Amino acid sequence: MLWLEKENEEINTFREVLGPDLPNYCELKNNVDMLFLNIHTMWIENQPLPPNVISIWGIHKKPEKPLPKDLETYLDSSKHGVIYISFGTNAPSTTLPQEFIQTLIRVFSRLPYDVLWKWEADEMPGKSTNIKISKWLPQSDLLRHKNVKLFVTQGGLQSTDEAITAGVPLIGIPMLGDQWYNVEKYEKHRIGIRLDMETITEGVFSAAIKTVINDPSFKENIIRLRSIMADQPVSALDRAVWWTEYVLRHGGAKHLRAAGANMSWVQYYEIEFILKLFIIIVISFSIMIGSLYLCMRKVVFSKKVKVA
Repeated sequence: MLWLEKENEEINTFREVLGPDLPNYCELKNNVDMLFLNIHTMWIENQPLPPNVISIWGIHKKPEKPLPKDLETYLDSSKHGVIYISFGTNAPSTTLPQEFIQTLIRVFSRLPYDVLWKWEADEMPGKSTNIKISKWLPQSDLLRHKNVKLFVTQGGLQSTDEAITAGVPLIGIPMLGDQWYNVEKYEKHRIGIRLDMETITEGVFSAAIKTVINDPSFKENIIRLRSIMADQPVSALDRAVWWTEYVLRHGGAKHLRAAGANMSWVQYYEIEFILKLFIIIVISFSIMIGSLYLCMRKVVFSKKVKVA
């Protein structure tokens, strides 16, 4: 509900530009003919979905581009491989607790690998010599480089997709929203390890890095998962275009909506029926207790009469 209120506040801002007739989110969600989700059905445990909910997983992916020369030279020259670390745009590295950042830096300083870190400032306090920082990096393309051994991430869905596409094992340190769910999937599919920012130590982080890089099963598992997820009859873009044209051809797709799509939560969860059932149970229980009380009273009264 709080999220919905926030979204409706945004709608009010849009109305100042687009006009007062712009519907709010409650009205919009009741008028959805087709819903596209940029997530693989396998990633959400193959949930039963109505036919107007279409997975277009991978539509955000772009064709591979050449890396900038300086970045390509850096990656090519790495003798032992590169660890790439980025915590996304919603949790910039520079805003994270310094104790946490310094824990990571101390571990990296003792490893033979080069470290490429998406860092949103010009300087990094305590940076070791094997760490290279950059405010922006072409993540999807650099993950495909053969020398990238590991991706340390917050567990965002698109970052996860890009790592799977590149076949790079992961260490997930979730911080927001769906990241905990995604990182749990790393461990389920054995493509990475989950760590918690509140409890991470140098020993735990170092052991996780060595495990993921040195155990070939993590690399093998993520390549196998990539093969399974990418095996689609048509591309995500073609699927999105076809279903969009389907809606246009038929003047909507109300016939594909789930029966409960426009029901109130009272109707959907049969609250009226549950209340009636509850009342019947309470009345039946009350009658049973009352009958038991009368029987017990009658027995006690009979004993008193016999004694007298």
